[in-house]
Amino acid sequence: TFNANPYLATYAVGAVAKLEEAGASAEELGKFKNSLSGPLGALGDNLIWMNLRPVLLILGIILASTFGALGALIFWLLYNIHQVYLRARGLFKGYGLGLGVASDLRSAFYPRMIKWLSRMGAVFLGIFFVLKSNERILERVENLIIFILMVFLSIFGFRKNVNPNYILLAGVLSFLLAKWVILLT
Repeated sequence: TFNANPYLATYAVGAVAKLEEAGASAEELGKFKNSLSGPLGALGDNLIWMNLRPVLLILGIILASTFGALGALIFWLLYNIHQVYLRARGLFKGYGLGLGVASDLRSAFYPRMIKWLSRMGAVFLGIFFVLKSNERILERVENLIIFILMVFLSIFGFRKNVNPNYILLAGVLSFLLAKWVILLT
């Protein structure tokens, strides 16, 4: 079995195609696939599930709440463009590099992207709060309490060295849950 992140598995597909074309044996191909499985899974999980998806979630909320159906369509396009790009990049780099595909996985591209996405998550969350403040979010007592709790949640998370993406996701989910509870009462 081959267990890797689906967005980055194309690195292995491209590299294996190159090796098969070069006449590698089935045993060599199996060892090569096994050696790529773990790194592709770990890198993909960190990049996609822990960084890109939360950032796109916040961006999608902003776009949908600002532009309605058009915002949701823009979000859908952005979400799909990134996965097509990553899959195509992996396929072409994997085929081009063959056995040397690990060199691209170790390049500065992915760490820079992960760092950039973490920062963009914070920026988008800030934009979300600014947009909501235009709706006079801090004028009602319950909204002020939610805001203060989210600030303390962020401070607590940063002091405990929690991944900023988890803090962002917890903040957004807490805000949505609190607003839902308030609407029900």
